[in-house]
Formats: sequence, C-alpha cells, structure tokens
Amino acid sequence: MRHAVGIVTVLIVAGAAAPGWAQDGGEHIAFDRPEAWAMQYFAAVSTFTGVGPPTRREPWSVDLGVDLGWIPSLSEAERTVGFDGTKVEDLNKLPVFGRPRVTVGLPGGFSAELGWVPPIEINGVTSNLFAAAVERPVFEGERWTLGLRGFGQVGDVTGDFTCPADVASQPPGSPGNPYGCNEPSSDTSTLNNVGLALTGGAKIGGGGVVHLSGGATYNDLAFQVDAVTYGYPDHTRLLADGWTGWVAAGLGWPLGARTWVAGEAFYSPLWVVRPPDTSRQNDGLFNLRVLLRFHLD
Repeated sequence: MRHAVGIVTVLIVAGAAAPGWAQDGGEHIAFDRPEAWAMQYFAAVSTFTGVGPPTRREPWSVDLGVDLGWIPSLSEAERTVGFDGTKVEDLNKLPVFGRPRVTVGLPGGFSAELGWVPPIEINGVTSNLFAAAVERPVFEGERWTLGLRGFGQVGDVTGDFTCPADVASQPPGSPGNPYGCNEPSSDTSTLNNVGLALTGGAKIGGGGVVHLSGGATYNDLAFQVDAVTYGYPDHTRLLADGWTGWVAAGLGWPLGARTWVAGEAFYSPLWVVRPPDTSRQNDGLFNLRVLLRFHLD
C-alpha cells in the first residue's frame, strides 16, 4: 500500500508543477461538448500505457524503446466539432502516433519511464509531448504478476485544424471556404493529463506474457485558435477538464536476449453530446499500439 501511495504522491506533485496545469484564461466548456470530445480523443491516443505489466528491473539498468499507435480516421460527423458541433474541422492529419521511450530501473523494484514526441512537423502538424511514468510490481507469483503504474503527460499539438490550407486557398465565403479563412491557421491543442493504472500479467509458453490493464486519467485540456477569418483574427481559447477511463489487453514476446516486442488493443469510452441531440452518447477510441524495447547493460 505504501508503494501505491508513493506513486500517487509523485503524480500529484508532477501534476501541480506541470506548466499549464489547472489552465485558465479562456472559456470553460462542458466535458461532453463536441470540442472537448475531440481533445479527449487525441489525449486518449497519446495515453502513456506500459504496453505490459510492470517489471522488476536491476537498479540503474536502461531500456530503450519506441511505441507506435494507430490513429483511426474520423468520419465527417465525428469531425463536426467546431462551434459546439456545427463546423467540420480538419482532424484526420496523421494515421499513426509514435514516441521514443527510455526506462530506468530504480531501487525497491520501481522503474521510471520517459517518453517524448519531439517537435518535428509532419503533414502540417507539430507535436511536442513529454510523458513520464513510475511503476512497480505489487504482487509477483511464479506465473502471475500485478503492478501499479502512475503516468502523466504535458505538451501540445499545433496544426491548421480550424482553417486548413486547402480551405484557406479558396475565396472567403465561397462554398469551399464558408467560414472565411484568409490563411492557414496555427491552432494549438494542449493535452495535459495524469493517471493511475493497474495491470495484471501472466506468463505463457516460450517466454511470452499476456496482460490486462485498466486505468483512470484526469485530463486538463485546452484548444487555442489562431486564425484569420474575413480579415479579423480569431484567438478563441476553449478549456475543458475531467476524468476518462480505459482498458487495454495484449501480448509481449522476447526477440532474443535483449529485445522485446509487445502489442495491445486499447479502448477508452468518451462521452459527447452532438447537436441537435441533447442526450450523451459514447463515441470512444479503439486503437492498436505496439512497443519495441531493447535492453542495455
């Protein structure tokens, strides 16, 4: 129990110190508004899961890794999130999400993991997301293991979401540019979060491990519009915060003495009210992700 308390304490301190935490200076919107749903969706895509159960490592040992996650394409109805669910936004920018990781073994059976999406522009989108986690097995049997993982993320994603380049290239007010975009926008979505996950793993033949995880994430989200429409700047800022949950299940397998590959299916239910409906509906994220690790001495 004291290990779990320690992880939660680290998360609270990290969250309180994170830049942009408890954001202000904009319009606070309901967590189930379409704009908030879109921010939740991409925060869920980048959730810093372990893609496997926590492992007891030698203190100061190092693993290098990279994870890749599928970003499902959104339908036009799902992308109709602007202006409280009446304007289609350009959200299908990238099909995959990738992030290098480094994991360090710590005394007491703990491990610390860092991940970073560097600010490299791809298809008009620049992400700068820093993630961190602390994890530890809390039960270790001959075949079964159970562990806790605390995780968090700070950073943002910038792109021409509200006024994409192909729309801004058409005359303002025309059928192809009904909202009067004068130039491509440079909008920023801030995807800060912190959470806790419980993961169980079971050894199978050949050295593989199957796992099942469940977690809860507190999201502190913002969307900053930076556009010019009909000659006027639009600097609307929307803020939303709230809890989401998720589950994941997958399989890990050794590829030699130092290399490990694991994959999982991830699902997070996400609630939204889409006008003209007035009732909440679940429009969750389901995606697949894979993690490749290489163990150093």
